[in-house]
Amino acid sequence: MMPPPPTIDGVVWRAAVADDAEAIEELQAACFAVDDTFIETAAEIADRFESPIADADTDTLVAVRSDGSIVASLWCELVPNPVGTWKVYEDNYIHPEYRTPQICEFALRWWIERGAQRTAGIDPALPVRYHQHVYPKQEAHRDLLVANGFTPSMFLDELRRDLAEPIGTAEVPSGFRLVPFDEVPSVEALAVRNDAFRDHRGSQPWTIEMWESRSMEMHRPDASFAVMDGGRPVSYVMCAAYPQEWEKRGYSEGWIEGVGTARSHRGRGFASLLVTRAMTAFRDAGLEYATLGVDSENPTGAVGIYERLGFRKVRRMVNYTLTVEGVN
Repeated sequence: MMPPPPTIDGVVWRAAVADDAEAIEELQAACFAVDDTFIETAAEIADRFESPIADADTDTLVAVRSDGSIVASLWCELVPNPVGTWKVYEDNYIHPEYRTPQICEFALRWWIERGAQRTAGIDPALPVRYHQHVYPKQEAHRDLLVANGFTPSMFLDELRRDLAEPIGTAEVPSGFRLVPFDEVPSVEALAVRNDAFRDHRGSQPWTIEMWESRSMEMHRPDASFAVMDGGRPVSYVMCAAYPQEWEKRGYSEGWIEGVGTARSHRGRGFASLLVTRAMTAFRDAGLEYATLGVDSENPTGAVGIYERLGFRKVRRMVNYTLTVEGVN
């Protein structure tokens, strides 16, 4: 049974609608000031209303004040077509001034129960793994998760590279071509992504619907490339930039959001080539840093590759999980 939302003077709880995008952006900015996480633009948030991993009518809940501002935004996101385990993610924000134990506990319980409802309605026999990412400044939220049975399952390092330092060059190996990533058909790009991440911890294959619905509002086509072997892609880098955060962070940066190489083509230096080209594009666009996130125990040796390219760890995010066994 879904827990009833707490009563808050002057606040109404309801499902989110696309017109809430700007108010949710403002909520994220208030959370960013104390949590040092990130801020989506209203356009990025609006894109989420078309995502296949959450139906806004049933999988969201917002707390709205009479002036239209939003003080809590809860999203329950479910990865479709699971392999062995359902994976449930959150995209939850609570305004710092409203983070009472009652509201924070409710937000967590609502998200877990909604995930249970969604998975039970499709395949209740599979175990359900609930995932929440915790940043270094979110100590209170970490304590809440631990108190509710969550444990650390993965450590994700944020690495940064000063683009004022020499970048060097990287040549495309003979027999291969480098093309803009946006020239690669979605089906072919997705095939490389899924193959590249098959052996990563807890990775689930994306569907074409997930791939095509991902937000491209902040995508940087000038820094995103693919390596082609004949007529098919075998490696790629996807990049983005989030200028809405630069003033608050005190510097500009480009994000290397995805690097993947088909398993048949590993060991040829494609990751180094693509990251080098992305950094060069960022530098040429006037950005100060390149940033990326990586599993600290990445099985492909990615951490070592990035360190050799000049990246250094600046902070660590922890993925906390709770696994609930399925019902046969």
